[in-house]
Amino acid sequence: MSLLRWKDEYLTEVEEIDTQHQRLINLINGIYDLMRSGRGDEAIAEAMGEVIDFTRFHFSEEEKFMEATGYAGREGHAGEHERLLDQIIELRRSVQDGRTVVSMNEIYFLKDWLLSHFQGPDRILAQHLLTRALPLIEDAAI
Repeated sequence: MSLLRWKDEYLTEVEEIDTQHQRLINLINGIYDLMRSGRGDEAIAEAMGEVIDFTRFHFSEEEKFMEATGYAGREGHAGEHERLLDQIIELRRSVQDGRTVVSMNEIYFLKDWLLSHFQGPDRILAQHLLTRALPLIEDAAI
């Protein structure tokens, strides 16, 4: 049983972002599955490392899009990326050094940050990207 299932309401209509979001959902589901199966903190911390690595990549890609298209909300969005990444890194450290045992509280934290970021800042960014990309595509076709 998965914690999260991909829904059309998560779509941004920017294929690269949507594909990466689906991967993040799969990674969070993997942590949930490890917790439910009683796997140890070491396995969960390793899976969290994968989430951190892919999140870094995903945020970097979004920030490249922002830079390339002159996105006005870039500074705030990138700042949110930094805060989210710091929170996940701290959670992983806490699991690694035994201060935290992953429970549903931590799983819901991961789920909530993911969905709120998808449906908030990333949706706004995607609208900007689609608005900026459409004229470029139309100009290239002429």
